[in-house]
Amino acid sequence: MSEHDSTRPHSSEYFGEERNFFWNADFLDLMAARLALGRVRRAADLGCGVGHWSALLLPRLAPGASLVGIDREPRHVADYLARLQGGGRVEALTADARHLPLPDGAFDLATCQTLLLHLPDPEAALAEMIRITAPGGLVLCAEPNNLVARLPFGGAMVEEPPDRLVRRSEFAWRQVLGRARRGKGAEYVGELLPGLFARLGLEDVKVWLSDKAHPHIPPFSSPAEIAMAAAWERWRTEGVGPYERAEIRDNVLAGGGSESFFEAAWRDFVGEDAPGDASAAGGVLLYLIAGRRPGRRRSGASSAPERRANSAPLH
Repeated sequence: MSEHDSTRPHSSEYFGEERNFFWNADFLDLMAARLALGRVRRAADLGCGVGHWSALLLPRLAPGASLVGIDREPRHVADYLARLQGGGRVEALTADARHLPLPDGAFDLATCQTLLLHLPDPEAALAEMIRITAPGGLVLCAEPNNLVARLPFGGAMVEEPPDRLVRRSEFAWRQVLGRARRGKGAEYVGELLPGLFARLGLEDVKVWLSDKAHPHIPPFSSPAEIAMAAAWERWRTEGVGPYERAEIRDNVLAGGGSESFFEAAWRDFVGEDAPGDASAAGGVLLYLIAGRRPGRRRSGASSAPERRANSAPLH
């Protein structure tokens, strides 16, 4: 979504068909086994969006497990419920991830996917995740280092003039640093989370790296490649996401770049080969970070929580 367009829900431009190819299913099966997700009876997904992450998790939880999605965007919450269609097993509410209207220690699992990179204070949301997790319960975050995705990697990089590669790399750095300085969130938050988990008292902190690559091999033939090429074309045509010029300019300037530097780097970026002509291995840095709240799991901790008197009703 354009940061300057209040008519579109946050991040909606990234919720297209391409998002269905974030993970390899067998990798998630392995993680579910390692983390004993099959024992989770009650889970909360913060910043749930339209339900991509919840839809992957729910079948890997205990039979009959319940799941609550939380998002600040009412339209996302409605779409989330439509996607999950879990009857009484799936609920959702509109709330800020940093101020959850949920009881202490109510969940076996508190999780998020690509939420914390959007927050100026990810520690506040993580503290809330810990608060609502029962002793012995799991906190699980899927967060990237998006700086890598912004760097000018690709099959044609060896043919680029070195000065252009250096400028494009500086462009990536200044975007990411400026975005964080503006309070828009740190796109490299995945690098920070293991230390933050430990500092906030979580135990048995572990980190995995998604084994999913997103290769571009023209002519595109796989569903994932076709969906990603369509996403790039949509972003370019609509001027959103990676092509949101005004927002990126503000980030670059906040990151210490000059107007003349931005103009030159922007010309490099928009003048590169269209995704349909590009070739790349498509590696990303998407981390899965897990930690457990100290203490033994309480008897009955996975049962439905009592609501606070001032809590919003679950939908």
